Amino acid sequence: MEYVLDLAYQHDQEPRNLRTREEVEAFVDELATLGPAYAAATAYAVEEGSELLPDHELLIGVSGRTGLGAVRYSGADGTWYLRGERVNPGGVSFAYFGTAQEFPSDAEVPLAVVREALWGLLVSRGGKPGGMAWSETD
Repeated sequence: MEYVLDLAYQHDQEPRNLRTREEVEAFVDELATLGPAYAAATAYAVEEGSELLPDHELLIGVSGRTGLGAVRYSGADGTWYLRGERVNPGGVSFAYFGTAQEFPSDAEVPLAVVREALWGLLVSRGGKPGGMAWSETD
């Protein structure tokens, strides 16, 4: 069976399924335009048509204003986030369905990194995307 990314991100919207790198890139661009109440999404790599619950979650947040985002992966081996190059003294937060999702203060990364993590989740079929600067968190 083929794997797809199952994404939830906005009230009154069915979860969206993504299959290609182009769809992933377009989704991140779209999410960056939805405004502050819908600046985050959850993603799961699932077998298309499967009823099984995923054992992982990738939470992404994006800002079209700053061109930065954040990524947190939760799975069987723990919870991890992508560490950025600087610390944001004001904290890092993105709204998921209008509710703030907090990230560590050094979690801001370029949107290109967010796109790569989302694509990596699909390629790895739900595993933590490889080749990225993950830091464990609680």
